[in-house]
Amino acid sequence: MSDTLVMKPAILLLTIPLFVCGQPGARSPKYEVASIKANTDSDFRFAFHIEPGGTLAATGITLQRLLMTAYNVQGFRIVGGPDWLSSRRWDVQAKPDGPASPGQVRPMLRVLLEERFHLQTHSEKRNLPVYELVVADRGSKVRRAAADEAPPSVRVGNGSIQLTKALSSTFASQLSYALGRPVIDKTGLAGEYDFALQWTPVTGEDGGPTSAGLPYGTPEEPAATQNGPSIFTAIQEQLGLRIRSGRGPVDVLVIDSVQGAANER
Repeated sequence: MSDTLVMKPAILLLTIPLFVCGQPGARSPKYEVASIKANTDSDFRFAFHIEPGGTLAATGITLQRLLMTAYNVQGFRIVGGPDWLSSRRWDVQAKPDGPASPGQVRPMLRVLLEERFHLQTHSEKRNLPVYELVVADRGSKVRRAAADEAPPSVRVGNGSIQLTKALSSTFASQLSYALGRPVIDKTGLAGEYDFALQWTPVTGEDGGPTSAGLPYGTPEEPAATQNGPSIFTAIQEQLGLRIRSGRGPVDVLVIDSVQGAANER
């Protein structure tokens, strides 16, 4: 079965492993035939589709989202580069020169972007604003997972997160997508728990609910919403946890240089 994502601005989550072990000396597949064209449609929905074997098709996708997939990073971990990185949209068709495993798709896509966009990047660690997830003053309300419960599961929607049999660090990691900033687990909760969170989302550049519009240092005083609680209020009222601002080391992907005109062939 192929993996297909067709969505309005929303969280882009792909479950393609970053690294896989192969046979020593085995040939690495690459995208032999590829077309990258500018998309000027007024419909800002995008599609991302990977066929078994590695064939890739994307419509109306930004280079930032392609980088998120290729380098396995969240959008807020990509720094530098021109403004159009998250605004210009592209149609991509790419076919490998041979069957490719899911774990080979990311490196193949990286090579393609480097060739067509003359992309140069490097990784580094920077001291950046982060959020810390802590237990609220009145104590945690998170329900501990039962031993005989169903296997772990993750369900994420626009304004909802449901995790079963999950570590608090896993929940914090999932929150980082919604908040557009790294979330560090400092709850001290040990073991597996069931997390169920619902809030009124705010659409941000990273796709999906985010508090990116809030000034740094104000998560404890979120703006009221007409339809329901903000994510900050929901975390405290529904889970007995709290988000606070901090700073810490964050692994980022730095864009050194990139060109907007991809070579089409």
